[in-house]
Amino acid sequence: MRNFLCNGPNCSRFLLNAIFACSSKFSQRVEVREDPAVPATTGRHFFRRCDELLAQDALLIYPSLPSVIGLLLLGSTYNARGETSKGWLYTGYALRMVYDLGLHIDPEKTNAGPEEVEVRRRVFWGAFICDKLQRLYLGRPMVIHLRDAHVSRNFIDTIEEKELWMPYNDPKSNIPQRPPLAPPSPIYSVSIFQHFYSLSKIMTRIINRFYVVGATFSNAKTSLQQVDDALQAWRQSLTPELHYEPWLSNNGLLHHPPPNLMNLHSIYHALIILLHRPFISDGHLRSTTTPELSWKRCTTAAKSITSISLAYQTAYTLTSAPYLLSYANYVACTIHVRNAAAEGNHSREHSSLLVASLSCLEELSSANPGVAKPANIIRTLMAAKKLNLSTGKMELPFFNGGIEEDLPTAQSVFSVDLSAILSMFPTKNAAPNAESNGGNSDDTSGLELDLFEGPLYGLMNYSMMPLSDMSDFMVGTPPVP
Repeated sequence: MRNFLCNGPNCSRFLLNAIFACSSKFSQRVEVREDPAVPATTGRHFFRRCDELLAQDALLIYPSLPSVIGLLLLGSTYNARGETSKGWLYTGYALRMVYDLGLHIDPEKTNAGPEEVEVRRRVFWGAFICDKLQRLYLGRPMVIHLRDAHVSRNFIDTIEEKELWMPYNDPKSNIPQRPPLAPPSPIYSVSIFQHFYSLSKIMTRIINRFYVVGATFSNAKTSLQQVDDALQAWRQSLTPELHYEPWLSNNGLLHHPPPNLMNLHSIYHALIILLHRPFISDGHLRSTTTPELSWKRCTTAAKSITSISLAYQTAYTLTSAPYLLSYANYVACTIHVRNAAAEGNHSREHSSLLVASLSCLEELSSANPGVAKPANIIRTLMAAKKLNLSTGKMELPFFNGGIEEDLPTAQSVFSVDLSAILSMFPTKNAAPNAESNGGNSDDTSGLELDLFEGPLYGLMNYSMMPLSDMSDFMVGTPPVP
């Protein structure tokens, strides 16, 4: 605010309008709509003003910190709205400005003052996270490579770490406001941010090792254990106040941490699925022993995501949740839908999980219209499996314990037919050798090329396939050329 009031270097008209544009999607006020009768016009004035300022002030020619931040905010918002081309381009401009401004070089090695050092570090790591998430959503090459990240992860200013946070209730909203379910709690914004970019590094390793041209079982098995160990080490590094397992709450008394902590844990569990599912879904990464263990890990992670999402919904509603949580829910659905199809009539647990997760996706789409695409992918998979879960009331067994990270036996936690699960994934020929691609880990092939699998990597780039065109995949066999 000081920079805004005194026209300082870290604020601009463009950044201010970008903040208004990106936050307006969470507002119920008709004043922020271009047409008061059309909710889809919310924030349109601010988005248009951002475009005007980009041209008027030549912001793409003269990089600055406020422009980097504003473009990252807009890029993420456009992706969440389903306008992925614009999101990709705006984020790309911001990430190249990062290099142009030298943000990838730790400012402590320069003559910068403490405040500038802090600002530059935070902007760099924020850009780093946005780069990795966009790569995950769109399946396109990243811009900031791990080898280029020479910026310290230690922050000087941690005063906001334990600031008390509680949901904001708009006094001018026409919609009844939900009273807080819990007293104000510390936001832990600094430590959660630091753990988020550590998790983003692991995300990069997963994509580079399992979702690239040349991935084979022989070279992936070792990496599987290494990356899985890295994920477990990451979780163990969390301090007690950052651990969150809503399914272990007793007597229905749930702890409601701030949303940023819930988002952090949801993406952690989504990465477990991103890591393990290629060993089930891709023929060339599948072995005789790995699928059962990997599918159990996927199932446990999917249950955890659904549990976190329902806790988020209970505490804050999902109408103000970020697209990040939508991605985690979609990933969970790709597991629930197959377990539901394989569980038969003896159990309804996975069907209940699927219904709950799909319901979360639908609520998330109110602020993030781009969620419609992953939700439609799940509905298409349900139709292909002849799953009709719209009738009847289902129990939702999420908060009664039983979701363990360690899975000792298949009998105790795994009740579906693994062979039926495997048959739901079309078998593919092995990808070409990495040498034929020059060993370029950024030239992704999209190992899960078929919509029928429910793509995890680059899902926003997939075109919807009519159900009539999916008949060749119904029994897990490759299509006839």
